Formats: sequence, C-alpha cells, structure tokens
Amino acid sequence: MHQEIISVTGSADGVKQMKLRALVLGAAALLAVACGGGATPEAAITAPSQAATQSSTSAAPGPQTTPSAVPTALEALISFPEDEGPHDSAIEWWYFNGLLIDDRDREYSYHYVTFQSEATGTAVPHLLQASLGDHTAGEHLTGEQVLLDTLDRDATGVDVAVNGWKMRGDGESYSLGFTLGEYTLDLEAVSIRPPVLHQGIGLVNLGPAGDTFYYTRPRLDVTGSITIGGESRPVTGVAWMDHQWGDVIGQRVGWDWVSVQLNDGSDLMAVLVWDPSNRAPFARYGTLVSPEGSVLTLEEDDVSITSAETWTSPVTGIEYPSGWMLTVDSLDLNLELEPVLKDSEFAGSRFTPAAYWEGEVSVAGTVQGRSVGGRGFVELVGYDPSQLEPTPAP
Repeated sequence: MHQEIISVTGSADGVKQMKLRALVLGAAALLAVACGGGATPEAAITAPSQAATQSSTSAAPGPQTTPSAVPTALEALISFPEDEGPHDSAIEWWYFNGLLIDDRDREYSYHYVTFQSEATGTAVPHLLQASLGDHTAGEHLTGEQVLLDTLDRDATGVDVAVNGWKMRGDGESYSLGFTLGEYTLDLEAVSIRPPVLHQGIGLVNLGPAGDTFYYTRPRLDVTGSITIGGESRPVTGVAWMDHQWGDVIGQRVGWDWVSVQLNDGSDLMAVLVWDPSNRAPFARYGTLVSPEGSVLTLEEDDVSITSAETWTSPVTGIEYPSGWMLTVDSLDLNLELEPVLKDSEFAGSRFTPAAYWEGEVSVAGTVQGRSVGGRGFVELVGYDPSQLEPTPAP
C-alpha cells in the first residue's frame, strides 16, 4: 500500500495552528461518529405497487408482494437550495465517491470528503480527506488537508479550497480537485437525478450518537482530467454525493455503509450502525431509487449486509470484513459486492483518531431473478480498536 499523508494549515501563525489543531481534535470524537453510467439496462428493479413514491409517477409493474418499505412522501425536513450550504451544527460533511475511466480504458476510483466542525466565533475547521485507487497499477493513496476558514451561513453550497484542493458546488454541479502523490484529479460533476431524502424526510438515526439530517444525490455525470507524473488524460465517470449534518454527541459507533449504482439505472444506499464494543446493532436502514425515479424507504428488517471473509491491514493490523452480500427481501434483491482493491484503508491521519476502510466494489447479483451488475462503494467505520479506548483528558 502506498500512502501519501498531506497536512496543511490555513494560517502561518503558530498560535493559530495550535488553535486549529485543538479545534480539529475537538471535532475528532465527532468525526469518529461521522465518517458518512450509461450502460444498457439489464433488469430494472420494480418498485412494489403498495409503496408511495417521492419523486416520480408509478413504478413499472412487478410482483405483487407486500414489502417492508414505507412511503417517502412525507413532510420533508430538508429544503433546497437552502440546505445545500453549511449549517449551525456540531458536525457536517459533504462526501463524494466515484469511478473514472481514462482515454486508455484505465479505471480509477476515489472518495473525497469535507468535514466541518462548529467552532466559537466565525472560524471553522475544515478537514478534507481523499483517497484514490489506480485499478491497473493496484495502488491506493490517501491524504488530507486542513483549513481554518470563515463560515458563510448564507451560502447555498459547499465552497472549500486549500493548497490546490477544492470542493465547490451548489447541488446542481460541483468542481472537485485534489492531489495525492503523482496523481492530480480535476473534475466537474453534474447531478442527473433529484436529491433523495433518506428515511423519507431526511433524518436518520445513529443510535446513541443521535440523529442527523441526510440527503443524497445518487448519480452525477463526471468529466475532467487525471494527471499522472505530469501527463494529463481525459476521464469520464459517474459519482455519488452525500450531505449530512447534525448535533451528534461523541458516542462511539461503528457502521457498514454501502452505495450502489446498478447498470439498470437503480441506485441503492444501505447502512448498518452498531456498537463497536460488541457489534450489537443500533440501527439499520436503506433507500432505493428505481430507474424511473421512484424512491423507496426500506424498513430495518428488510436490509441485510453480511460478509463471510476478512482482510487484515498490513499497516494497522485491523481486521475488516471483505466481500459482502447485500439483500433486500421485499424486492427479491441479492447483490454480491467484491472489493476492487482490498487494501483500501484510510490510516495515519493526524486529526481523526480512527482508521477506516473506504473502497470501490464491483457489484453483481439478481433482482427478481434477473441478472444485474454495477459499481459501488463500501465504508467501514468502527473496526479500529482505538475507538474503544477512553478519550484522553484535555
């Protein structure tokens, strides 16, 4: 594993650097809580006829089953474009993952996230973290940047830039860029689907850590370039975007989170939230967007994420699940998720206390007996034993 760790502060003043580190470390306990195209259709997921929809007309006809799905046509707690921007909350993050293909058919995957922690006054610490997987070379790089910036609560989007890294956008489109080692990404992402409010209203449960507001833009078209060792190549791809915020407490929780984009045009998010001390589940939920745009909120008992294999990090010694089965019984959906690069750990951060696994997965399986394929991302938080250690006294 090749790991590139970059850390830059937004001030040259030593006292401000110490203050910034204290602010980010103060948010670290919360970050331990808050780490969350165009193919020919193979088989469309059919939304069960009893379920209400959020953003489309009727779904395609399918088996007359009674699913564990609840309507999403409820009173929304999130408004657009107002909630695209920053909030007065303890923790907030904007997150992207995606798959890119260059003009030589080489594939790359990435995740890119900006964390924002509430601070006294107008200065807010922003922690940017990114990873990049070169599938052909078998490399996985990670890095981070830190910026102490002024919080504009009237902004209608995210706007963060530091030391050549950038994340800017208003919901309809985003400009993304970062450098890891000899790789530089410069991307434009355009949302091609409406935002999806999880749990129907945009509020989800993180067990004893509390609730967070949460919406997703599940499919974005991406164009841009990747520069490797000074040579620039055009890339195209598809991305996934999450925006989440809330006044969660510093209770340690773990989760297995999955995003899936199927070649039939369906998009799926599923997550299992659990207690790191004993792996007992706190919460489980999911959201499915059909090819036609129907949105289904899946009930707790309907979503299952299991794994029969493990992978042990050669860097941290942490054992993670590896290779997953994702099932949604009410939809007769069974998907196998295989990591593209098993070594996709994010470790060695100077600011977040816990390592986590974040990587691209290939997706294959069946929906109502028909074969489907696609791509996705898996995020594993809570497997680092350091999460169970007492928080040091200030």
